[in-house]
Amino acid sequence: MKVSKDLINNDVPANGQLQDDDCVAFFLKENADIRIAFLGNSITRHGKAENIGWHGDWGMAASVKENDYVHRLISLIENENKKVSYCIANLSEWERTRDETLLKKRYAKIKNFNAEIVIVRLGENARLAQNYEAFKSCYKHMVKFFAGNAAVVLTDLFWEYEPFDNFAKSYAEEEGYKFVQLHDLGNVQEMKAVGKFAHEGVAAHPGDKGMAEIADRIYEVLNEIKL
Repeated sequence: MKVSKDLINNDVPANGQLQDDDCVAFFLKENADIRIAFLGNSITRHGKAENIGWHGDWGMAASVKENDYVHRLISLIENENKKVSYCIANLSEWERTRDETLLKKRYAKIKNFNAEIVIVRLGENARLAQNYEAFKSCYKHMVKFFAGNAAVVLTDLFWEYEPFDNFAKSYAEEEGYKFVQLHDLGNVQEMKAVGKFAHEGVAAHPGDKGMAEIADRIYEVLNEIKL
């Protein structure tokens, strides 16, 4: 079984990545052509955390907001003269606890957004070595809860955990969702922010090059949906 050491050693806390009232953020444009919901964890958005040397409020560990995968992907789409309204949601608290009541309370705004595309890119904080079977079940329920009538894109993990990565791919195939492979990126040093941050957990996150590759891979799949 292939498991990334970064997944095992990750010491960026899953709790407190954003304040409860700020874990879902909306960026709306009048007469938007498409609505996209990004469901993720620190790689999608992490608020400032001075104690670990993270001073941003965007996807860890991009150098600036514009370089995280969410904003790079939005730029790629808008370069086609499309207006995008989008939602960025940090689900790390659900990811950590698997508390399904959070879906209807803290994260209810995501469902009400009625996204036409839902991109699910999470799992690293689920402590999969101990909770794999339980997390799989909760993951399926979470995806179904937010999917509605949207086109759904699932990714595997940035830090490889072979059982979950295989599950995410097979689950996408079963449900007719799109799938994007990412786990190979976390095994390549230049895709991470190594040397950019003193905190090893932060530095193990995707740097600008890794974020760009994540955005490019998702964009390729979105083109199959015919935005």
